[in-house]
Order: sequence, then C-alpha cells, then structure tokens
Amino acid sequence: MAESHLQVGNTFLVQFVWRLPDGDIIRALFRAEVLAVIDAAEKYMVRLLELVAGSQESSTGEGRDKEQFAKPYWALVVRLVGRRVTVAWEVADGRALTMRLATLTGEHDFFRRYNWQES
Repeated sequence: MAESHLQVGNTFLVQFVWRLPDGDIIRALFRAEVLAVIDAAEKYMVRLLELVAGSQESSTGEGRDKEQFAKPYWALVVRLVGRRVTVAWEVADGRALTMRLATLTGEHDFFRRYNWQES
C-alpha cells in the first residue's frame, strides 16, 4: 500500500509527458502545492503553481531547440498554471505522468475537472 509523504501546503515538482501526433514528446515540469490529501484514493489534490521547465524531443529522442517547439501545444501547457488536479501519491517521488494528448487539448477533462469556474 502506498503512503502519503506530503501534507497540505507542501510543494513538490510534478512532470507531465505528452506524445504529439508527429511523434514528438513534450515534457513539462510544474511546481505543485498540495491542497488536500485524499487517503481513500491515495491521491493529492494539487494546484499547479508554475511551469518550472519544459522540453520537447523528436520521436528518436533528440532534443528540439526552442524555436522548433510545437507552439500551439506549448500554449496549452502554459495555460495549465493555476489548475487544480489530482495526482497519485507516487508522483511526489519524481515519476513522470504520461498523459493522453486529449488531456492537454481539453478533449478529456483531466485538467478541467476541478476548475469549474474556468470550464
């Protein structure tokens, strides 16, 4: 059984990863603040406070220069700052969350679910 190591008010880094239609990979690292510990689900409710770092790499793993970034997708990443989401306790140890692209584009409600006034 997993164990919560953080408390309300703690901050930690959470990394999301998306694969783009052309095969490129986007990695976005956010500083997140714990808003609630949900013991029954083994999750944290967090607010994404700031985008700390990001990268994009080709399908072969080569890093892209910033000028080569997929700007429409990065604009969506930047808009995630301030959003509330739930994440498994395990992400606090640095594990990346591989996400479906639909979560970034808004087709899936992962980043909207707890942000009613913004939906």
